[in-house]
Amino acid sequence: MPSKRSLKVLEILAVIFGLLYTLLYAKEIVWCWLFAFLGSSLFVYLCYVRRIYAESFLQLFYVFMAFYGYFSTSGEFKKASWTVEDHLTIIGLALVLNIAVGFFLKRKTDSALPFTDAFTTVFSIFATWVMVNYVHENWLYFIVIDAVSVWLYYKRKLYYGAILFVIYTVISTLAYFNYL
Repeated sequence: MPSKRSLKVLEILAVIFGLLYTLLYAKEIVWCWLFAFLGSSLFVYLCYVRRIYAESFLQLFYVFMAFYGYFSTSGEFKKASWTVEDHLTIIGLALVLNIAVGFFLKRKTDSALPFTDAFTTVFSIFATWVMVNYVHENWLYFIVIDAVSVWLYYKRKLYYGAILFVIYTVISTLAYFNYL
């Protein structure tokens, strides 16, 4: 296992890149995807080391979504609108998958917080899909996910990551209400 100091440095870099990504995305600046890639790449490793396996998988998913987001923008953000039924379908599917992943992590891994890890991962995958399709309501999903992630990262002693998710919760709230 790497030293605590090197993990802390990597975590701080991941946090900085994550903040840059979120702020640039909220401002619809295409360079956001570069910082999404960099921050998520670092968090893949950090989450794996801290035994937050589903979250590590989620960060790997974010790495691929950074590429998708970049290539789907064609240099501009095209806003979409989804119906309430679309969102209810996503939430229903995510709930079912969340339960399945939570039980899998509990029974088949040494995951420290299997159901919380499953929640943040499963819902983030769905919310990210909403986000990369430029549906404004993605911010509502992330308000909840980020608030839960604060607790998850804190419990796994990723304190800078926990602070990042506090900031993400605030940014998501401001972005949803168009204050950014």
